[in-house]
Amino acid sequence: MLTDKDFCDATSVWNCDEFGDELSWVCQPDDVVRTADTVADFQAARSGAPDEYETPLGVLYVWENQQARKGARRGEVFVLDAGDYRLSYFSGQV
Repeated sequence: MLTDKDFCDATSVWNCDEFGDELSWVCQPDDVVRTADTVADFQAARSGAPDEYETPLGVLYVWENQQARKGARRGEVFVLDAGDYRLSYFSGQV
C-alpha cells in the first residue's frame, strides 16, 4: 500500500530526477489526495497525454500547464496509480 509520503518521494523524480529527495517534493504529504478516479479518467479530463516518469513505485503521470477553471492560476496535475486507488496533487489554483 502506497502512502502519501511515497507519492511525495515519487514527485521528486519529476522535479530533480532523483527518487526520495525531500527537498525536491512538489507537495507535502498532507496535500496528497486519494481518489478512485482512474488514470484514464484523469486523461479524459485533461488536454493531451501526460508525461510519464518511471519511479521505483510505478509510473508518475504529469500533466503540465493545467487550469482548474477559467481565470485560475495554472499548475501541474500529478497522479500515481496505487492499485485500488490513485494518489494525486494539483499545484495550481483550485
